[in-house]
Amino acid sequence: MLRLFVFWLTWIPLTQANEPLPHVMSTNLCADILLLSLADPKQIISISKLSQRATHSSFAFQAKRFPANSSSAEEVIAAHPELVLASRSWKGRHQAHLMTREGIQVIHVPFPKDWSGILDGTKHLGTALKRGDTANHLVADVKTRLEHLKAKTANKSISALYLRTNGGTAGSTTHIDAVFRAAGLTNQQADSGRSGWGRLALEEVIARPPELIVSAPLVRDTAYARTRFSRHPSLQALTKTVPVVQLTHNDWGCANWTLIQAAEELAAARQKLLPEQHP
Repeated sequence: MLRLFVFWLTWIPLTQANEPLPHVMSTNLCADILLLSLADPKQIISISKLSQRATHSSFAFQAKRFPANSSSAEEVIAAHPELVLASRSWKGRHQAHLMTREGIQVIHVPFPKDWSGILDGTKHLGTALKRGDTANHLVADVKTRLEHLKAKTANKSISALYLRTNGGTAGSTTHIDAVFRAAGLTNQQADSGRSGWGRLALEEVIARPPELIVSAPLVRDTAYARTRFSRHPSLQALTKTVPVVQLTHNDWGCANWTLIQAAEELAAARQKLLPEQHP
């Protein structure tokens, strides 16, 4: 959390020389994080209201400096930014041609599946915001941290299972898999040949327990009805013998540069599970 905040403060002053900066709105949590990471504060017209909740975003403190929006097309048209950052579904739902008619460019913020996509997307958005220098420095920092993790985790991999409270999990071709690999973990689901997102039967988890279970503080998973899987006595018994890592930051649902923090947390947890190395 602290490193994210310090980095945000460090790179704010960097701008592309002699270029007017476009005014920008963002309409969802993941777009907000990128905007807060890359933009000059003077560019930001508003961000989505979810970003101002500490339960939803590690950037809530920064987000409260700016007006909030409810992600409606009416708000965007009334504010009339030059750029609006949105998901593909928002872009379709609110008709890109309507925004074009109003002179507003809609930038689709993708949901990458790997580090290459994450870093390329960061640079692409930095260019659109005319904050290319800031984006390049951010990408360089993440690459350095990834190389550091690679050097630290080269000796042995540990099998890990991403498990939500409702039994949800992730295989290959997901950002979860990319984070696991960076942390020196083998994604048990990917190793079983599964790709994308899915659900596990309780029997599968019990029959083939991993060496580590990873969960994350997703707000939508806290409702009682969605925690039935995690409350089952058999799973409760398993978690007494298999270590469980609960990630401390809450941006896990966004596939962007902040995932490097999750990778570092998991690498540290992995290190604790390895036998001590004696010279």
